[in-house]
Amino acid sequence: MGQRKSKILVVDDDYSSRRLIEKILRSNFNFQIVQAEDGSEALRTMLKEQPDLVILDMLMPFMNGVQVLKTMKKSNELNQIPVIACTGVGDDKIVKQVINYGVLGYIMKPIKQKALVEKVAEIVKSTGAKQVKNGK
Repeated sequence: MGQRKSKILVVDDDYSSRRLIEKILRSNFNFQIVQAEDGSEALRTMLKEQPDLVILDMLMPFMNGVQVLKTMKKSNELNQIPVIACTGVGDDKIVKQVINYGVLGYIMKPIKQKALVEKVAEIVKSTGAKQVKNGK
């Protein structure tokens, strides 16, 4: 039996941002990519798919990234999933808030391929997963 391919959940209300992140991840890693377009869909997808990493946009309508992080922290099924926060707003208050919820990284928009790849590779390495294709 082969090992289960690791999953990354990409959560962003902006379709083009989700597609860009997915394209970067597919070209640098061998992961299964799943997507959600808002916070409530993200939580449902996490429970169903049990991703190994979540890349979470902070500014979304209905349920924002901070609300998702609060819910994850209270859940025994979700509180151990590593999260990379992603936003276009350089607000120190938001950065401090998400760090307090235990995110393992913070990526600014517009997404820079090198920054995303380095942060994901760092987290993959620290969690012991071996899905990096070519160390890019």
